[in-house]
Amino acid sequence: MKLHTLALSATLTLLGALSIAASAIAQEVNAEIITFDPPGAGTGAYQGTGCFGCTFGMNQSGAIAGTYLDADNVFHGFLRNPEGAFITLDAPGADTTPNAYNGTLAQNINDKGTIAGLFYDVKGTAHGYLRSAQGVYTTFDVPGAVYGTWPIFLNLRGDIVGYSLDANLLFHAFLRRQDGEFTTFVGPGSCNSGTPAGCYGNAATYIDNAGRIIGNFEDNSGNLVGHGLIRGPDGRLTAFDAPGAGTGLYQGTGCPGCNVGGNRWGAIAGTYTDAGNAFHGFLRGPEGKFIAFEAPGAGSGAYQGTGCFSDCPVSLNDRGEIAGSYFDSNNVQHGFLRSATGAFVTVDPPGSTATQPESINNAGAIVGYYLDTNNVYHAFLRTQDE
Repeated sequence: MKLHTLALSATLTLLGALSIAASAIAQEVNAEIITFDPPGAGTGAYQGTGCFGCTFGMNQSGAIAGTYLDADNVFHGFLRNPEGAFITLDAPGADTTPNAYNGTLAQNINDKGTIAGLFYDVKGTAHGYLRSAQGVYTTFDVPGAVYGTWPIFLNLRGDIVGYSLDANLLFHAFLRRQDGEFTTFVGPGSCNSGTPAGCYGNAATYIDNAGRIIGNFEDNSGNLVGHGLIRGPDGRLTAFDAPGAGTGLYQGTGCPGCNVGGNRWGAIAGTYTDAGNAFHGFLRGPEGKFIAFEAPGAGSGAYQGTGCFSDCPVSLNDRGEIAGSYFDSNNVQHGFLRSATGAFVTVDPPGSTATQPESINNAGAIVGYYLDTNNVYHAFLRTQDE
């Protein structure tokens, strides 16, 4: 779960993708990887564009919202327009004290150019904000969020989902409607022991334009097993588990801080951890049918495979394409693109020692970040001209 540390073409195409379980290596055709850093991004170790637990968003026009850490170890949000120009984002109330690792993070952007994000104040407490396309900020806190509010995703209407941390150090998923009304919720049988006991559920990480929310939670079984969660527009909660998901400690479907992806057709993409602590990808169709998948080159040992233990998002576009990451047998993280037909391409920017794709739009463009050999973060944009 992202605390204050350095720490988804038509319906037929989607249904066709759900009928294919085999994986193949795809050819990169007219693909280009562009690397970039906003002005002001630091160049020291673990500075730069991106951070552990940061979330990047990209809309259908190719505008990107993300985060960089400057040379004074202050976080700033950024907006990169489709032409490559940058705007720095600093929310009102954000602490900019050097070396405090506070500041502003930009998490997601919708097709209207509205950005949802968060900022850390002088006490290191996270607060949410909404920035209009005109640059007007609205800051907010989820009711009861004593220890922080973390927005993750917003839809076209401006409804925002994410998670918050209450006085008992319990995480709650939240929905902030565009009119400012809040709803908080937790998965059925979610853990209630708080973060000191390792309880890092619940989170909402995607909301479509009809108001369907997707997320995950950890249960109260004693093993803190992960489960997927769907909240319908009517508020009904449905938990789900990928076949093959383990039931041991911190196993199951999803993981803390792992954003689950969704698309307009009702499909869901994510990861699960098996009984041997290996990671696997899954695609859940609108009718609830699962396909498990493995990125070629993914390791098969404990804490290897398609996905990760914490903070690896999976993104799904309306064409059925999936972007995510995998760990190989040498425990090196790589990005991947899975086509609607089940073919894979590895996505690694030149000079990357660890790659994390964050978001894919309907044109098949992928945005994310990577670490170079000096442990400096940089952003990348992989375009696809089909």
